[in-house]
Amino acid sequence: MLAAEQYFARQMKLRHLHLLVALADLRAVGRVAAAMHVTQPAVSKMIAEMEKGIGVALFERDGRHIKPTPYGECLIRHARELLAHAQRAHVELQALSNGTGGRVEVGVLSVAAPVLIPRAIARFKQYLPSATVSLHEGTLDTLIPDLRAGRLDLIVGRVPLAPLDPDLLHQPLFDDPIVIVAARNHALAQRKRLRWIDLEGYAWIVPTASAPMYQRLLSVLATHGVRAPDNMVESVVIAANVALLQSYATLGLLPKSLAQHYEEAGVLRILPLTLGGVMGSVGMTWLRANESTPPTALLKTCLEEAARGMQD
Repeated sequence: MLAAEQYFARQMKLRHLHLLVALADLRAVGRVAAAMHVTQPAVSKMIAEMEKGIGVALFERDGRHIKPTPYGECLIRHARELLAHAQRAHVELQALSNGTGGRVEVGVLSVAAPVLIPRAIARFKQYLPSATVSLHEGTLDTLIPDLRAGRLDLIVGRVPLAPLDPDLLHQPLFDDPIVIVAARNHALAQRKRLRWIDLEGYAWIVPTASAPMYQRLLSVLATHGVRAPDNMVESVVIAANVALLQSYATLGLLPKSLAQHYEEAGVLRILPLTLGGVMGSVGMTWLRANESTPPTALLKTCLEEAARGMQD
């Protein structure tokens, strides 16, 4: 593999990375040639040069199309990451030269969006007002590929208890148990004492049926002799859930930090019933191989400080 190491060190260029990504996206030599403003023989020659230099077949013909081999898929994934890092370097250098202080791309799970993230960014802006924090809300299955591809610096939110992949690092920030909530004018919110059986017959807003928290709710209700609800809305859209709780006599589930936020605002009440169970802590996740830029490192510190403030 010495020849391959020498090829990567001395002969692999940005144009090869662009070619790999274009081939993966367009899947036809003619379309790639047109997109890159070169001839089809030039594209074929570049592919042959890469395969000779690396020592493995990267693509195979499939009729009029071309598709990556497993080796090609591996190299394309890294090509996307390297190009994303190159683009990020360009943006960061441009920001520094313009005096705008850099940029941090943050993936946000809904549990962190309404309370933790605003508090952390407020702290961050006190230290680095010229830097840009770009937020991208999503779920782990959409955000982690973006993190690996270099489009995100950091993900903030609840991470499952199952071990993360070895290329990822996770730092817990605080525990945020799930609580049962209702609108402040809900009949159950007016009671000073509440039993589990009092929940029977009410409508619920719940996560999807496959979510661990939904299964936990059914288990706890059954333990206390309460029938599973037959009137439900499945939703993880926080804003919609809060609005629905206010407009319809329903019960819902929220992280405690968020429920306290809405309770202090006079919107919701936390019911005095404990679901128990551990759903994983809220924390930060990033790529093990990535060294944090100064703005990203500062945001991590601000997230830690904001999380401590929420626990006090």
